This record gives sequence, C-alpha cells and structure tokens, in this order.
Amino acid sequence: MNKDIRLNPIIEQQGVLVVDDSPLQRKSTVLALQRVGIDIICEAGDGREALAVIDQLLVPPAIVVVDLDMPGMDGIELIQQLAAKNYRPAIIIGSGADVILIGAVETIIVELNMPLLGSMKKPLTDVFLRDALGRFQQTMQRKSEAFPDVSDLTPARLQQAIANGEIVPHYQPKISLRNNSLAGVEALARWTCADWGVISPARFIPLAERYELINALTLSILDSVLRDMQGWKQGGIDVAVSINLSARALSDRHFCEQMFESISAAEVDSAAIVFEITESALFSDMVTALAAVSRLRLKGFGVSLDDYGTGFSSVQQLSRIPFTELKIDRTFVSGAPRRDHLRTILHSSIEMGRRLGLRTVAEGVETLAELRLLQQLGCDEVQGFLFARPMPSEDLSAWLLHDQASVATICQLASSN
Repeated sequence: MNKDIRLNPIIEQQGVLVVDDSPLQRKSTVLALQRVGIDIICEAGDGREALAVIDQLLVPPAIVVVDLDMPGMDGIELIQQLAAKNYRPAIIIGSGADVILIGAVETIIVELNMPLLGSMKKPLTDVFLRDALGRFQQTMQRKSEAFPDVSDLTPARLQQAIANGEIVPHYQPKISLRNNSLAGVEALARWTCADWGVISPARFIPLAERYELINALTLSILDSVLRDMQGWKQGGIDVAVSINLSARALSDRHFCEQMFESISAAEVDSAAIVFEITESALFSDMVTALAAVSRLRLKGFGVSLDDYGTGFSSVQQLSRIPFTELKIDRTFVSGAPRRDHLRTILHSSIEMGRRLGLRTVAEGVETLAELRLLQQLGCDEVQGFLFARPMPSEDLSAWLLHDQASVATICQLASSN
C-alpha cells in the first residue's frame, strides 16, 4: 500500500467500482487504484453490468470510477440510475470526452447530491487518484454535516426554532481585491438543534418557504444582524452586511415595511446593508421584482443579484433592474483555473458587471489559483473558505481584530505566484 495516503475506512471496507468499456483502460485504472492502496476493486464494462454488480454485492462500493461514452448504458444514464435507486456513491469521472461535456456531467452529479471527487481525461494517473481519494474524507464530512437525519423535522418544530431564536446568523467575510482588505460580510442562517445537531440551510430554508415561514425567519435573522451591527459599532467596528431575501419576501409589501421599520429603529444606516436576491426570485415575476428592488434602492440599500449564472437572465433584464452588485456563483469559480470554458464564462461575467457599473463578487473561493485568476480578471470582491468560513458574531469580532491581517498576505501570495 502507498504510505503517502491514509484511506478513509469507508473506502477500505466498501471499495471501488470501475466502469469502462475498454478492458485496457479499465485494467490501467485498476492498477493505478491498487498502487494508491485500494484492495477491494470491482469492474464492469458498461452501465447495465455495473448495476448488476452492485445488486450482487452485500455492501455497495464507496466510490464509482465511471467512463461516459460506453455502448449499452452510458455513464450519464448510469449516474441517473444510481441516484434513482437512492444510492449516491462518490463519483470519479475518467473519460475521453471534451471538457465542456465533462463539465456538464459534473453539474448533473452535483445536482443529484452525489459527491464528486474529480474528473480527468483518460488514462487516470496515480497523482490524480491520490488527490481524489484524499478529497473523500472532506466530502463525507461536509455531507454528514449538511444532511443529518432530520426526517422528523416538522413545520411546527421549525416555527418553534424561529420563535426561540435557535436559527442565528453566521458571518463570512467579503474581501476587496482593490485594497486586499475587508469589504463586508454576508449573514448566513445557521441552525444548531439540540435534537439533530447542525442542520443545513438546504434542509430548513425550503421547509420555511413551503410553509410560509420564510418571512418570519428573515425578520428573525435581520433582528439578530441589527443587534450585532450595533454591538460592533460600539466596539469601533463598522462593517457592511449582506442579507438574503426570498422571492416571497419581495412580493410582500407588508413584510418590506416591517424590515424598514426594524432597520430604522435600530438606527443602522441603510447604506450598510445589501440585500441579496437570486435570479429565480427576480425573473419569475419581473414587475413585482422591479418594484421591490426599486423600493430598496430608494431607501438607500444595496441590492445584489445572487448566484449569477445559475438562471437565465439576459443583459436586457439585468439593465432594467437597479442592482448595485453582481454575485457570481461558485460553480463558475471552482475549476476555472484549469478549464477554459469556465474561465471564459467567469471573464465575461466580470466584464459584463463592469460595463453595467456593478460591483462584482465571486463566491466559493477556496484556492490560491482561483484567487489569482479572479485578481487577473479584475473581479472586485471575493469570499470563500480560503479566507474564512462563516462564523458567529463573537468569532467575527476576534477575526477582525487578530486574523484580518492575513487577508493581505493571502492576496499577495496569490498575485506573486
């Protein structure tokens, strides 16, 4: 076994399934897996054979290495069939397809909530596989944190959590690439429950939307943000905060008035708050969206188009709504340094934001290579794990006092390489 990598026990116990119609390529992948320490390896020549192999195993493989272009059942259909069976192994793509097609399949995998460890044109190298297997631990940890068993979570329990203030804002710094310093923070709803532990927003936000609790949740988060901003100001810290707004909130004039009253009563400057609104929320009802965003701008708030690139907005639509910020989705940031088509999309998004007079913010920045590319493309601001994870208010105060200096160092490291 290769001593350079410590395999996750799940991989050691459940092994890997290699699916490829070429016996030569399949053998090459198996040998590479053995060299990095995998002992349990199954093989299949196409999707149908892979499903048959999985059905025969007492314990399904932890990882599936899959080719895309195969006769019979191709790799894309296999991935869909696995998800339909509610079996979601970690996926490694090894294919001779072009990078744009591979990128599309990666999106499918992510949307199906299947862990993606990496993709590479065949043949797969030892170095690539070692890196992919090394990501398994982090991927599984994120998955367990994001998706605990909350099958007993009810609207009544969520309503109770909102009323009791169990769901609180955590703050992730936004970094200006103009001066390598803090530009603001984004408030992200976080729920640590006594029954289930940390519950991902991906679980409770849709529930709040479905049962008309989203406005109450947003007001609760806003009240906490306003208290935190007052506390920071008393400590000499003046920082802008971004807050997410749902489509339902946009269409409710009474709700907007409640927000305005809360902010006014807290004596917080409206210019210090940016409301983030997704493309889908905006363009499902253009008239309502235009009126709501215009009212926010009249009150002096900033308005950000969140998750830009995941919807179908046109330049004409963007030009009609008075945004102040364009927030580029992390799916276009991750992998852009090594993929030409993603880099092109990223570049065009930043350039369009500049031409429309909008501040551009890239989210999900996790590596120096991604930061370096964004610096080169002229992006205004970034946020992501490279600088800091979302943190409670008290931790943010400590970060601002002691760790903020590291921001300039990270930015300088990126630009000098």
